[in-house]
Amino acid sequence: MARSRRPWARWDRVAGIAGWTDGQRDLTHADAEVTGMLTGLRVRAPHDGGTWSEPRAALVQRGDPVRRGPVAPATVREDGRTVAVAVCDGHLRNAAALWDALGAGRRPGPHPPSASEVIARAYLRWGTGLAERLEGLCSFAVWDTRSGDLVLGRDRFGVRPLSWIRTPGGVVFASDVAVVTAHPMVTPEADADALCALLTLMREDGRGALSGVNEVPPATVLRFTPDGAVRARAYWSLEAHEHVLDADATAKEADRLLRASVAADIEDDDTAVLLSGGLDSSVLAGLVATGTGRRPVTGTVSFARTTSRIPDRPFIEDVVRFWDCDHEDVVVDIDQVLDPATREEVLAAKDYPTPWGDKNVTPYLLSRSLAAHCAVGLSGEAADTMFGGLYGDLDGVPELTTFPWLEQARRFGVAHGIGTGLFHPDLLRVLDVDGYLERVFRTALDRVPVLPDDSPGRRTVRQIDHLTVTRLLEQTMLHTERLGAAAGVQMRFPFADHALYTFMYNVPVAMKFTGGRTKSILRDLARDLVPPSVLERRKSTFPALYDDRYKAFVTRRLRDLLDDPSAPVHAVTDLDAAARVADDPRLLDRGGWFGRADVEMLLQLDAWLRRHQVRLRI
Repeated sequence: MARSRRPWARWDRVAGIAGWTDGQRDLTHADAEVTGMLTGLRVRAPHDGGTWSEPRAALVQRGDPVRRGPVAPATVREDGRTVAVAVCDGHLRNAAALWDALGAGRRPGPHPPSASEVIARAYLRWGTGLAERLEGLCSFAVWDTRSGDLVLGRDRFGVRPLSWIRTPGGVVFASDVAVVTAHPMVTPEADADALCALLTLMREDGRGALSGVNEVPPATVLRFTPDGAVRARAYWSLEAHEHVLDADATAKEADRLLRASVAADIEDDDTAVLLSGGLDSSVLAGLVATGTGRRPVTGTVSFARTTSRIPDRPFIEDVVRFWDCDHEDVVVDIDQVLDPATREEVLAAKDYPTPWGDKNVTPYLLSRSLAAHCAVGLSGEAADTMFGGLYGDLDGVPELTTFPWLEQARRFGVAHGIGTGLFHPDLLRVLDVDGYLERVFRTALDRVPVLPDDSPGRRTVRQIDHLTVTRLLEQTMLHTERLGAAAGVQMRFPFADHALYTFMYNVPVAMKFTGGRTKSILRDLARDLVPPSVLERRKSTFPALYDDRYKAFVTRRLRDLLDDPSAPVHAVTDLDAAARVADDPRLLDRGGWFGRADVEMLLQLDAWLRRHQVRLRI
């Protein structure tokens, strides 16, 4: 891929935000703390940034790869004084339209307004009602200097992260949990519920995975007032309604919505499609080609001197030939995966520990390679949920008793979720992990929108779709977003479009599963977009690295961990079970990959506890 980046033409994106409000001290004298927040955001947004402060508040903004010009919090002045300051992390699809609607005219200077400035002015016009007018994946903060109110908001799917915590005098917030926990007024602690959240990869609504650390819920605006109150307003929710279109009209509307979503996310020729050779990413390549008239830029990760059990390559090659793609095959060597610096960067990027191991590292290396040529990456994640790829016909869908992916894992002997096999069973009982999962599941289930006359099967399908979007995509789509951001690529997910989701959520299953084919609507609209070999290809997962050297590396690190009496993870580990794995590496292959995931989670949790200096309270 011998390409050079085009001049920066677009102006509606920035990334990496943080801030601090305090009614008890003068923050204009807190330069070291504010600068520390700016530096801490470098993990997520490695480009330039700036700060703004007054006695009661400080805001921090870093840039992302598609922003040209100075990056700093946006201020709006009226009658000679600052009335609002805003920061934004993400992509505003309709920034130009909003700017026109605000009647602000051309911004003085050589650079058009940033998303932060659009949001600041939109807040002054519409208050917290600005949130429902925003299109795209972004989180934002506004400081209202007139009232002393802080407003935090997050996109409808919660793709862009935003965490916050109370302090004695106000609030600390940031895109990166590490920026929050590093603040001198915050003591990172993990109680029973926090540990349950960490071990199961399931967090309760609005709560983070550390005691006292919260998350702005998706599709929600929070307003913090000087008297210590916080008011939450959900500005969007999925709705269930009757579907009235016939099959032909349904397919046409789905096609229109998907094409519009892809068009809104394309960033000139600075956009690359993460191509797996599966239907979803291949459709994106086809839509980029037909929508722009240019060769799609695509990228794939593969392994040197080893083989993957997922036979992606022939399908990838078919797509590249079909559209004459400007393709980069990022070949990852085992030494790159094992590189300590890279693994540390990946852990820092993820915010929370996960059991994915090399599946964390390889997408990061792919994004890092693409970042030399492209500022934006398109991912096909969320397509299964939107188009019905998670189930067949209604007769084969049983009533849910827990999260579908957890039920699937339990069939392989994974009782509490992937990566939990080496935690001490007594601890799991004391923490009541089963009760925690049941509580989270029932709360999530109660929020699934259904119609009174839905059949049991139709109700279950709605539950699968909604639970996947609100609970599982955090382990997939948000995983990709964070790794991409740290590598210097802004990830976008055209299938995760709220208009498309609302429409497809209400399409009857019979239309999504015709001729015995899952995702039949997507397959039909893809007939001219992908080669025949891809059209009927079955879903496969992101390839794992099956290499004896990698397994030896994992085993060696496990032994080192067991031999380190200072390791914080010892307090939650079944040390005897872990020692058996260290002595018999064949146990890494339990369930295909689940045995290795147990070790990976243990290693990641230990590194994460050290990095955040978390104190366990169990």
